[in-house]
Amino acid sequence: MPSLGRDLMLLLALATIWSSSFTVIKVGVEVIPPVTLAMMRITVAAAVLYGWLKAKGHSLPTEPRVWWSFFLIGCLGNAFPFTMINWGEQAIPSGLAAIMVASMPLAALVLGRIFSDEVLNARRLTGVLVGFAGVVYLIGPQELLALGEQAVRQLAVAMAAVLYAVSGILLRKLPKASPLEHGAGVMIMSSVVLIPASLFGDQPWTIDYTGEALAAGVYLGVLPTALATIILITVIASRGVTFVALNNYLIPILGVTWGVLFLDETVTSEAIVALVLIFSGIAIAGTGPTIRKA
Repeated sequence: MPSLGRDLMLLLALATIWSSSFTVIKVGVEVIPPVTLAMMRITVAAAVLYGWLKAKGHSLPTEPRVWWSFFLIGCLGNAFPFTMINWGEQAIPSGLAAIMVASMPLAALVLGRIFSDEVLNARRLTGVLVGFAGVVYLIGPQELLALGEQAVRQLAVAMAAVLYAVSGILLRKLPKASPLEHGAGVMIMSSVVLIPASLFGDQPWTIDYTGEALAAGVYLGVLPTALATIILITVIASRGVTFVALNNYLIPILGVTWGVLFLDETVTSEAIVALVLIFSGIAIAGTGPTIRKA
């Protein structure tokens, strides 16, 4: 198994990339409907990954069973959750959305034990709960008081986190291949779902696009989708879906970091306490065996 240090660095890279997506989505959905923004994000990622695949001299798999798996993962891990989060962020606070997406490790922990070969024990459960406590502390428990407002949109974001966990389990069950082959295949099948949905539902040729909105779609496709997919598949194969899901705890912390670096914001005592809790949770849940022995 690759070293824990390598996988922690990849986890941090993944969280860094994904942490930027919430702000960029806000820019995009001001102009572009949720389904079309998700379609733009996916088609850009599919083009990037397929071009990268061909440049490396690789080929896409040919087995129909693998492509059926790509379709399921594309729906559950990209097409549906991207659209749901885009729609949810049109109306709910970003802090509340972050808490809901941070529920993914809890879903991954249970589903990974039931449907995969991941370990579920007191140590891992403790780590997940400690990390989640750090996220709630950082964002502020007062955000949870708004849980009744825009309930359907909030439920959509929470369900997106569950779908992420399910797709991670399906990724681990794919036949051995390069992350690039799997990533390109998944994005292609995601596009197959979203392109007709956008054409029939939004009629994207009628949208009055802005340069900022188009740039948001391209950015989301290249970094938080194409590059993040390669990192995601690599770490899931090494450590399992629950370990990867812990990056959701890092995203709010990195949001504070962007504020310090680019907006001259100060680091609060709450952020420091949350940082300690989050990294403690990752350390508790990420060390020791994460996969059950056959």
